[in-house]
Amino acid sequence: MGALVVTAADAKVIPVDDAMTVFEYFTGAESGNVSLVTADIDGIHSNRVNHRSAKLYFVISGKLRVVSDSSEREAGPLSGVLVPADTWVELVGENAKIIIICAPAFNPADESFEV
Repeated sequence: MGALVVTAADAKVIPVDDAMTVFEYFTGAESGNVSLVTADIDGIHSNRVNHRSAKLYFVISGKLRVVSDSSEREAGPLSGVLVPADTWVELVGENAKIIIICAPAFNPADESFEV
């Protein structure tokens, strides 16, 4: 298979919770090595952990507060946040548009979260 192009119009829209909507571009179906989504987040995206994948969050616009391991950091536009596998993280967005890259590709079965 050659290069694959997915436009914003073709991305699958997935409401995750009250705070986050994901726009899915590439999943494990295309390559088990990596997945890519964008997300709009405005509010609290609950504390969660991915047991297998590292996640890279890249803030395009807005603000993203990241709470992990009893510390809190803020990321603004053009900032990146790396969350290693098996690390709990809570995200709080303020009108944030972010890119999320998972390696290996995201699999919902590998994620646990607090309710």
